[in-house]
Amino acid sequence: MINILNGDKESNFLVICDHASNVIPQEYNNLGLCESVLETHIAYDIGAKEVAIGLADILDCPLIMPDFSRLLIDPNRGTEDPTLIMKISDGHIIEGNRNISFVKDCEDKKERIKNFYDPYHSSISKIVKRLEGQNILPSIISIHSFTPEWKGKKRKIEMGVLWDKDDRLAKIFLKYYENILIGDNNPYSGRLKNDTLYKHGTRNGLPHVLIELRQDLINSKKNQKLWVEKIYKTLIDNADKIGLFKRKKYGSFVG
Repeated sequence: MINILNGDKESNFLVICDHASNVIPQEYNNLGLCESVLETHIAYDIGAKEVAIGLADILDCPLIMPDFSRLLIDPNRGTEDPTLIMKISDGHIIEGNRNISFVKDCEDKKERIKNFYDPYHSSISKIVKRLEGQNILPSIISIHSFTPEWKGKKRKIEMGVLWDKDDRLAKIFLKYYENILIGDNNPYSGRLKNDTLYKHGTRNGLPHVLIELRQDLINSKKNQKLWVEKIYKTLIDNADKIGLFKRKKYGSFVG
């Protein structure tokens, strides 16, 4: 259940979208949730898929997205992270996850890792290795989205730039815009051990950044296109200036 677009393209960029889908495979019976709940932010990053597709299209680069919901298993977590499979999310009890145990012999967890989590990360690794075999070191751009409000408080930030020690991509986004409210490792932190960018960016010494966009700002095709163009222009205008496309291992703040 992995979607790969432009998989054979030779490019200096690789776009990923960890939370692109709200699909729950039929055998999991929607994890006990009604359809309306699966249309909310707890199941996927609303608008992120469309921005990721638009960005990969304009960059003419590969895009990798899981076609399963983060509620089934979150591909942007380490396999031992307690939030890998959520039992409660934003007040909703995930009935189909109640019996998940984080002991090593939990069969349900192992099956989800084998059938969903591992194929996603294997797909990223394969494309990175293919590009490296063509003497291309790709910069990884991860597209996410966040809610306009959280726990009753409005979020003023329009775009979040999440990063760990490697700031090559982060710094161009943090410095490039004048009229956009940008969060530096806000509304979330990019310092999460064994998340997607840790696995494929930090460990490999590849430039990487996670971009969070506020969902009410990407709620139409017109707005999604505007953000695609902003991100594209930022990358293209600055790529040759900051040591992208070079391998450099910065390490991590989280070990």
